[in-house]
Amino acid sequence: IDREVTYSPSRGMPYDPRLLICGNGVETGIFDKGSWIETVSGWAKTVVTGRARLGGIPLGIIAVEARTVEKTSPADPASPETHEQVEQQAGQVWFPDSSHKTAQAIMDMNREGLPLFVVANWRGFSGGMRDMFDEVLKFGSLIVDALSEYRQPVFVYIPPGGELR
Repeated sequence: IDREVTYSPSRGMPYDPRLLICGNGVETGIFDKGSWIETVSGWAKTVVTGRARLGGIPLGIIAVEARTVEKTSPADPASPETHEQVEQQAGQVWFPDSSHKTAQAIMDMNREGLPLFVVANWRGFSGGMRDMFDEVLKFGSLIVDALSEYRQPVFVYIPPGGELR
């Protein structure tokens, strides 16, 4: 495939990974124009998953959200004392929910027989006490398990200014 990717994230600045994936109408992204379909966008927003085409070849895509996002936990309807909670989740970090989403996406894409393309720019796993209690390490190990069982090609791309710890 011989084409120029004109979108490039600014070094050190949070960016929308979807622009790197599919462009913004003026600048082109990595994958074929109009081919990006995001999956489960409302869950675990610090990771972006979906399908796209590269030179007409379908791929599974996993990318990191570099911006801070809000996670909303609804009130428990069975407990009148509870209320909706909104918390901030830093970009470039795997939390329990985003680790689970990543592992599940890898397993799904493997079952679909898709090559996997990972846009990697992670600082690591969240290490807070609550996240440890919510099994961040368990879901992180599921990522390793899913990758070790992957039967199609896996490509890892670190974008300009990206990091992988």
